[in-house]
Parts: sequence; C-alpha cells; structure tokens
Amino acid sequence: MANNLDYKTICEMMENMLTGVAFLGLQEDKLEFLYMNSGGFRMLGYTPTVGYKYLNNLVSLILDEDKPKFWQAIEDVLKDDGAVDLEMRTVTASGSLRWLQIRGNLYERTAERAVILCVFLDATDRKFVENEIQTQSEWYQMLLETEGEMLADYNAKTDVLSIKTASEYGLESTRIIDKFMMKLRRDMSDTVEERKLVETIEEALKSPRTDIVELKTNIMNGGEKRWYRIHTSSIAGVDGYVTHIVGKITDIHENKLLQEELRGKEKLDTVTGWYNRQATKEQVNQILASSDDHNVHGFILIDISDFRILSESLGEDMGNRILKDITKKMSRGFKRSDILGRISEDELVIFAQNIGSVHNLDALASMVCHSTEMTLGSGADGFTLAGRVGISLYPYQGDNWQELNTKAERAVNSLKGGGKVGYHVYDLSGILKIEGAENERQQRLLEETDSDENLESLLEKIINEEKQNENLTRAMLKMVIRHFGFQKACLSMEGTNGKAGLELRYFNPGYEQKEEQNFTDETQQWVSFLKRIKLLGGFQIIHNYDDVPEELASYMLRNKIYTLLIQPMMAKGEIKGVFLMGECTGKEWHLNTEEEKELKRILQLIQIYVLKIERKQNGCTSLNDARLLDDFDSYVMAVDYDTYELCFANRKMLSALPDLRIGDYCYRTYAGQDRPCESCIMKKLDRNNPHSKWSEEWFSSSLRSWLKVHGSWMQNDANGATCVLNSMDISEYFMGNIHM
Repeated sequence: MANNLDYKTICEMMENMLTGVAFLGLQEDKLEFLYMNSGGFRMLGYTPTVGYKYLNNLVSLILDEDKPKFWQAIEDVLKDDGAVDLEMRTVTASGSLRWLQIRGNLYERTAERAVILCVFLDATDRKFVENEIQTQSEWYQMLLETEGEMLADYNAKTDVLSIKTASEYGLESTRIIDKFMMKLRRDMSDTVEERKLVETIEEALKSPRTDIVELKTNIMNGGEKRWYRIHTSSIAGVDGYVTHIVGKITDIHENKLLQEELRGKEKLDTVTGWYNRQATKEQVNQILASSDDHNVHGFILIDISDFRILSESLGEDMGNRILKDITKKMSRGFKRSDILGRISEDELVIFAQNIGSVHNLDALASMVCHSTEMTLGSGADGFTLAGRVGISLYPYQGDNWQELNTKAERAVNSLKGGGKVGYHVYDLSGILKIEGAENERQQRLLEETDSDENLESLLEKIINEEKQNENLTRAMLKMVIRHFGFQKACLSMEGTNGKAGLELRYFNPGYEQKEEQNFTDETQQWVSFLKRIKLLGGFQIIHNYDDVPEELASYMLRNKIYTLLIQPMMAKGEIKGVFLMGECTGKEWHLNTEEEKELKRILQLIQIYVLKIERKQNGCTSLNDARLLDDFDSYVMAVDYDTYELCFANRKMLSALPDLRIGDYCYRTYAGQDRPCESCIMKKLDRNNPHSKWSEEWFSSSLRSWLKVHGSWMQNDANGATCVLNSMDISEYFMGNIHM
C-alpha cells in the first residue's frame, strides 16, 4: 500500500513528526538528499529555507571520524537485508556536536537509482549520560587498582576538583576544591611549576590530550609544599568539548630531593663547595651560548703557587682546610650569578658576568690575589702561598670555554715565566683599543637594527635567498636552539630522486659530540625506530625517561639529554626526516602556548627552505608567492595538484590547527580522511587553463566553520601544478541567514 503513495503525500505526513525523516537518492555512486522534514533540519540547527539551500552539502556536516561508518551503513542498506541502525555525530549550525540515532531502509530501487528512507532521533542527551557513566566507571576502576596514590577528577563545567586517596582497603578520603581554576590562576601561579600546571590544564580543556607534569605545590594536601608527578587525561563529552580532566597523582617528594642532592653532589667539589671542572665548563658555556657582543664577561683563572707542595708537607686534610678558607674569602667578593669552580687540585676559575668594562677588573683581580696570600709558620720552616691570576675576556678573546681558558692560561704562564705573582690580562692593550671603538660600533648597530625584527623575520630573510645553502641552514638551527634554550640540534632528511640525504647538526660550545661516528646512519636508525614506536605522529616534547621505550631512554641518558623535542618532516605524505633538539643542562624546560606555536611555525619555515629546490623540480614554486598571503585574515594553504601534498599553510591556518603537518597529504592532515575528498575543489580547476578559478561554499569539520573557498593556480605548467586555496569564514553571515 505504501508503494501507491507518492512522495508528496508521504512528505506531508512526515512534516508533522517530531523525529527527523530524510530520503536519500543514490545514483552511480553519487549521493543526494531528496527530502528532509522540519524535525530533521531542526536537529541540525537550520530552518528548512536555509537547509534546502545546502541540502546536498549535509554529508560534510558528519564528523570526519564517523564518515566511514556512514558510508558502510549505506552499503549495508543497499543489500536490502532489512533495517540498518547507525549512531554518528554531526556538527550543528552553531558549531556544536549532536549525536543522531539513525535507522535506514531501502525504500525503492529502479534502474536509475536507489532511494533510502532514514528516520533519526537526537541521541545527544543519552550519549551524555553514557559518557558520564563510562568516565566514572573507568575512574573508579583506576582508583581500585591504585594503591598509595591519589586520583583527581576536574569537572570543567562546574570548576570543581575532586582528589581521592586510595589504600589497600579501597577509598580512604576525598578532598573537594571548589572554583579550582579560578583559585589556581589567582593564588597558585607564583612558581614556574604551578604556571606550567595552569597552562597544561588550559590546553587540555581545548581538546582531548594526555600530559605529564612535575611540580612542587600544596594544592594536593593543603599543607606543606611537596613534589608531585601528575598524569592527566582530558575526556571529551559527546559534543566534542572537554568535560572532565582526570589524573593520577604520585608523591615523588623524597625521590626528587634525593635526585637534587645527588645531582648537586655530582656537580660540586667536595672540598670547596664550588662547581667541579665539568660543571664549571657546562655553566660557563651555557652563559656564553645566550650572550651577545653587548655583554662583557671576565674569565679569571687562579693558580695557587706551591699549593701541592704545601699539601704534601702538611697533609691532605690541612691542605683542604686551607683551600676551603681561601675560597670562602673569595666567594664574598662575587655576585650570586657568577660561576665559581675548582678545575684541578690547585686551579680555580671564576667567571664574572657582565663586568661592564675591562677597567672594572682591577678591583676584582686584586681581591682574588689578596685572598690567596697566606703565610704559615716563620723563618726557615715558614711557608707562603700566593696566587697567579690570568684573565681573558668575552667577547674579545673568545666565545667558548676552550678559547677563554687557553688565553687565561697564557696570561698565568707569562707570570710564571717572570717569577711573579699577581694578575695579568691577556692582550690588555688590544682589548682597550677594541673597547674604545666598540661603544661607537654598538651605537651604530642599535640605530640600524629594526627593534621589531624577531627570529621568524630573520629566518624569512634567509628563506628568500635564491639558492639553498647548508651553511645558512646550519645558521638557522643555531638561532633556533639558542632562542629556545636547547644545546643540541639535528636536522635529517632522507635522499629523494637519487639524491643523497641531508644531515646537519649544531652543538652549543661545550656540548659537542664526544665520539666520532657516522651521524647520518645513526640518525636514520633513530628515524626508523621512532616510526616503529609511533613517536613521529607529530610534535613531541619528552621530559621523563620513564615514559618512553627503553632504547630511547638509554639514548637520552647516554647523551645527557634531559628534554628531547621531536618534529617529523614530511614530503608527499610520508615521513622523510626529523628535527631532534635536546636540552642538556638539566633545568626544567617547558614551552608556553605562544612559544609552542612560534616554534612549530619556525620549524615549518626551515622545512620549506630545505625542500625548496626539490619543489622547483616538481613544478612547485619556492612558495614566496604564497607567503605573501601569510598575514591575510583568511585560511590559506598551497597543495601539490598531482600528489595532494600540503606545501604551505599561513599563520591563521596554523594557529587554528596547530597539528597541521606540512608535507603530509592535505586530506589526511587537514580533513582527517584516508582518501581525497569526494568534492575536491582543487580538482574542479581546469588543468589546461592557467587562469582557471573555482569558488564554492563548504563546511570544514576540522575548523567547525562554513567557508567560502576560492581555488586558483599558483603555478601550472608542464612540470607540475600547485593550487592555492584561500578560505574565508562565512559562519557569521551564514548564521545570520538562518535566524532571519
């Protein structure tokens, strides 16, 4: 009987239903919406008038992760084995997510097309309840399996943090902190660790992610500050937004104190309490790495004459007591920021920072010499100590430990050769001549330098060079690691088209590789290993040795890398190389949100530069034309027409999608699909017309916005083609139409 009813009659009946009803037509693998009732449009947030205008674009509203389920359901319906049920997520006109429970049946099949009838309900509230139940179940299960630790549950909607403590008998206690984030931002961001916790939670609230934070705080117990390690996981609700952040909290206070004690003992001389030789060298090189020509530092090398003879005569214990007295007197004359070290039995080093001028050295050097003067006994049995002090200066006589130490030693030896004590500055006359001219030079540089020029601007100037240059690339690495506080950097790219791979390294002075080895082979082995353990999926910052595979932990420990940054480099959708950057001083190294965006942007610029020559050979430009669009208030990307490779994305695009991967396939990194988009705008351009253009309105589920997309050729010739897609956000205009 139903088959005797025409579509119009059926549609009139369906308009009075609260559920959503739609007819879909499938003809030659092309899907189109034939009809949707008012209830269906209402669930999607549209009026029928506006909804019908975009009826055949409604498939684009399905969340990318659920589209495979949708197409599989279509295939199952066409088998005509009965009703097919499906649950999937769609994006409403306001940008929120809505769960739909759908039942589909094959309504009619003709030689031309198949018609599918779909009835659907809003399942969002039910999914919310299921999600909350599952979250609580997983949380309590974790709690029951965790002994001697705490679990935290932060409710993003109510701003309430619950901290539960577990014991072998089950739940022990619960602590509730109301208005947690408000209090944390107001009262508890006075340390680096607590500021890092605030940033971590704020990032976790944006999208589901996992993080590990170590901090010293009293928010867990309300009493003394203790060290904790917090593993956090944010959980999204059915609307796609984060509703909870759950975490496991481990008290690591005693272990942290022990580590700090051991680390301090490893760096300090047991007699004087000053740094030992290795630690002194590391500290000095670290300061030099962040210094420029405007800083003047004094490298003061102290040789205590006849100290070894005295120590042998009076005994080691007495010698140590005397040395301790000498260094104690010296310490009083220097700033806390100065580096004081014992580098051998009778040699000391003091690195005096920012002394201003060589003329200020006289008082310091005289005080050091006076501190070493000591007379023991009298007459023939008496013994006199005195110091020979050699001084070199940064930047005039070197920019690393080796150069400054060598010249300070020469200054000491010049005193020994003349049988003198006191102090001597290496090449003092030359320094005074340089200093006289230096003030004029620095003033001129300040007048000529653009004060607004940042690291990215400097790199852009390098990128605009006509030819690729390895020295320039290495210089970029140097600028990046110094800017962000790393000590080691490596850029490794596999060879393509029969070309050799590119391997560039840069080490800050004092952190050079100790052993000779084949760097290229070693890095390629690590790239393969990181691929295998799936650590090259995107931007990674690794702090904790316990949370990485044993091989990687061993590599970091062996190379004294405390923080490792990993950024894959991609070409034609495949991982072809990697940036590796290491922090080796042992300090807590973190990036805030803006710094992370800046670093990702800079690494993209370097990758574009490294791949520039290859792109020219493949028919792509050097992307200078596209980079003119970098400051546009629209989403811009450049895509290789033949390979779908994402060649470029502007600042606005990278800011909105920070995990976008240059070099990956555009449909994978941008749309989250494993195949090209069904309605690819790029493929609607005429390959035979270099002036071809195409525009259409399109919904982007990754940006959750309606876009007006303009496609055109950036380059189109016999060697290849690159398309530029410029997308303007029209959501506000679109929503305005809906509410008219």
